[in-house]
Amino acid sequence: MADDLYGLLSGILHGMSHAQMSQEPERVAGLVVPAPEGYSKRQRIEAVLENLTQEDLARLALKFAAVRRDISLDEAGRKVLETSDPPLTQITRRDVARILGDDLAGERSTIEVVEGYFPLSSPLDDFLGSGGKSLRDQITQHMDRNPGDWSVEHLFGEIGAFDCSRARFGALLEQAVHPLSRSGDDQTKAVAALNAVLARDGYELAQEGEISGHPLFRFRSLARGVSGRPKNLIFASRGPKPEIGFADAINNDIVILSGEESCLVYDRPIGASGLLWSELVSWWGEVTPGADAAKLGARLQESLASDAERKLFATYFKAYRSTLGEVLPALLPQVYLHYDPAVAKSLRRRLPLPRQRMDFLMLLPGRQRIVIEVDGKHHFSKDDLPSLKVYAEMVSADRELRLAGYEVYRFGANELVGDGAEARITDFFDKLFGQHRIRK
Repeated sequence: MADDLYGLLSGILHGMSHAQMSQEPERVAGLVVPAPEGYSKRQRIEAVLENLTQEDLARLALKFAAVRRDISLDEAGRKVLETSDPPLTQITRRDVARILGDDLAGERSTIEVVEGYFPLSSPLDDFLGSGGKSLRDQITQHMDRNPGDWSVEHLFGEIGAFDCSRARFGALLEQAVHPLSRSGDDQTKAVAALNAVLARDGYELAQEGEISGHPLFRFRSLARGVSGRPKNLIFASRGPKPEIGFADAINNDIVILSGEESCLVYDRPIGASGLLWSELVSWWGEVTPGADAAKLGARLQESLASDAERKLFATYFKAYRSTLGEVLPALLPQVYLHYDPAVAKSLRRRLPLPRQRMDFLMLLPGRQRIVIEVDGKHHFSKDDLPSLKVYAEMVSADRELRLAGYEVYRFGANELVGDGAEARITDFFDKLFGQHRIRK
């Protein structure tokens, strides 16, 4: 597949003039092609493509496909990016088709639902006319004009839905249960039946918004995540614990009573896409007029407690800020998880809450919350002596977090300093982003 991508991209570039090759790739994908002086087209193309990884080629293909509306190129790129994802088998896809019977589109036309995702006619057909013989003509005839002629199972075979990328198949299902296609009980029953089948391969149609009061569903991996929605993030603690009260307990609106200067409080709604660095920067600019991303970064660094934490934080932004850009997840340091009021120490016969602060927290799409802990000796000892009690409390708190749906990852502080630290950190985040499909 990577060879196919190389050939497809090479063909696109070769079809350009030297002048176009100097401009269009950079405009579309940020791809700088060497100047033409002394080079043939083939040499210029080899120079820019040969050192790209399979994933680089795939992402490049998606960008060109979006501009050129090239479904085949988009499909080739998506299949490469899905190589390590759990498969959506032909068995499951066939069962999905049988659930839909002979009605994929509901109240819409089948063509309207399908044509954005699958090629239904050739360029020659589009130019000269197909005489009623194109796949678009056949779908119109057998599914829209004469419902019941074709089943959805037969349609899937004709358009290639049994073998297409998982993303393309999922997008087709999103359209099949879109409120314009199905609403009310019809939508609810269809989603429930489809999810019962999709779950076998680890996928689902999950509600992620509304339009005019009707649910919108997105195809995604079946990941439990954390139930509930984040409401207040108290983070970047750099001093005494602040005292917090409720300005409105009904709305869960909090107010800092004292110690406001020691932490930050993010109280904007956090949706299904998690919390992005760009969103955090936007919030920071509003609550701190004149401040920018650099000043926010400096403020967050003030809360870091060790060289190991500082190394992880700095490497994260050095490695991913430019490559992920607007989709870079925020890496929040020193986040309060359980919050004991300041008066708790005055209460008798009351146990303190465990692990009140996390070293780092990331809120990723699909309610996924990632906790990263940097373990110094205080995680395993008391008064500089090894302590089984301290260790037991730590692993017990980890268990509770995992059972609540959090992912917990631990680094030994020694891993994050010295030779190999940056490679170790980027290897971790590369794998984490791969699992959660965080891509530009």
